[in-house]
Amino acid sequence: MSDKRLKRVAVLVGTTLLTVVTVGALLGSRSAADDLQDKSERALSAAHLEDVRVAFHGREAELSGGTPDDLSKAELIVEGIEGVRWANVVSAAVGPTPAPRDTTPTLHLGRTGSGISISGTVPDPDAAASVKASVAEAFGEAVTGDVVIDASVGSADWIDQLPDVLNDLVGVKRLTLAIDGQGTLDLGGSIESRAGADDVRRRLASAVPGLKIVSRLDVQPNGLSEAAAAVLNTSALQFPADRSTLSGPDQRRLDEVADVLRDNPELAIEAFGYAGPKHPGATERLTLARVAAVKAYLVKAGVDGVRVSTRALASQSRTALSSDQQFRRVDFVVKAD
Repeated sequence: MSDKRLKRVAVLVGTTLLTVVTVGALLGSRSAADDLQDKSERALSAAHLEDVRVAFHGREAELSGGTPDDLSKAELIVEGIEGVRWANVVSAAVGPTPAPRDTTPTLHLGRTGSGISISGTVPDPDAAASVKASVAEAFGEAVTGDVVIDASVGSADWIDQLPDVLNDLVGVKRLTLAIDGQGTLDLGGSIESRAGADDVRRRLASAVPGLKIVSRLDVQPNGLSEAAAAVLNTSALQFPADRSTLSGPDQRRLDEVADVLRDNPELAIEAFGYAGPKHPGATERLTLARVAAVKAYLVKAGVDGVRVSTRALASQSRTALSSDQQFRRVDFVVKAD
């Protein structure tokens, strides 16, 4: 056989072997994922967690569906299966919960393009007149909507305290306020500084000590566009369990944060990291690694490191948050004082 023919045969054999190895590797990878999928589904079924769906990408599992409690149990079960690198919760199905009938007065208030809109339920005409007068006097704007009079809801101290509450909210942009029948005051909108937001919360707690204050105020300093404020106030980053590596989507969010900070040199942010108690590596050290990764990325993107402070909230937050996903996050507080 000639040398030229031998070379052609050798090339053909080599190509065939490479194809066989490649196909075998792909089939092996799929087989491993399929095997882990079957084991996980059987384990979840045995634990009566049929509503939880599991999907494998290599040896990494994604869990979805079911209740948050089901997903938390499923995560521990799947991560305990030999060969699984980790399991990550990607969504939780939350079924509708019937709202209990309000037994105390309610109020919903919000800024609109034409003034202040109100709705709610109060026990008598005097209370209705008091609410509307308080809103009109505090904001000096047209009041639209009305409150329903229903004697069955009883009375509440906050009706008399409402003038003090509203006077504390005059400077809040895009204001929304909801006092439900279960003792909660939910506040939304934007304000110029984090110190201002904290001050509003303190004053509300003092004005209506009988209500639980839930403040959702975003920080929007003067001159900062709503779009830029939204980037800084909603760019929470989610990490897989026991890891501090930034994902592609998280890097893109941080690119947006860096753009806003470069365009607004008077702003600074504080990155808060959380690590949950369910995983061996979820300690303060892991939390610090996550916020350090965030700061390093922003500095590399051109943000002065002095403008990015970090804080780890692992041990302090372990009883404050119920969802395991909430523990594995980093979010931001805007500082413009």
